[in-house]
Amino acid sequence: MSTLAYAALTTKRCLAVPDTSRSTQAPGVNTWVDSLASLVPAEVLAVHGALLGVLTAPDKAGGTIIVDAPTLTGVFYTLIIVSMLLYAGSRVMAHVWDRLDYIRILIPPLAFVGWTMLQRATAFDAAFPGVSSGLRTSIALIGAVLLGLLAAMLAYQADQATPPK
Repeated sequence: MSTLAYAALTTKRCLAVPDTSRSTQAPGVNTWVDSLASLVPAEVLAVHGALLGVLTAPDKAGGTIIVDAPTLTGVFYTLIIVSMLLYAGSRVMAHVWDRLDYIRILIPPLAFVGWTMLQRATAFDAAFPGVSSGLRTSIALIGAVLLGLLAAMLAYQADQATPPK
């Protein structure tokens, strides 16, 4: 999925007749699809993955080391902002920004942070090198469940909303 897909689903729900976007009107899918889209910010994950190939290297023990921590730290924060801009840009261009978008815009960057917490030798490691494996994994997994639930609740709210004039 992607942040752009998440924003597009939200837009379709906001433009539909109330209580129809899960069935008869576009997007015509359950609100859990919004959760999936919001939790996989594919655009920034792809950029992150590509840059890891340049900013990390194999070590002698068979693991991976970060070879340019300052750059990777900058990438981490930049991709958080990019994920927010992707969501906001899509919603603003469709002229359907609403008050709940101030919450929705936080889901893709938090999902990105969670993905980087679950993997090793990522931008999260460059930005927060001292966080233990257990803590980061716990936060990421519990956070994913809560973000997914929040995204579904926000999708339901969009489904129930009256379309803007």
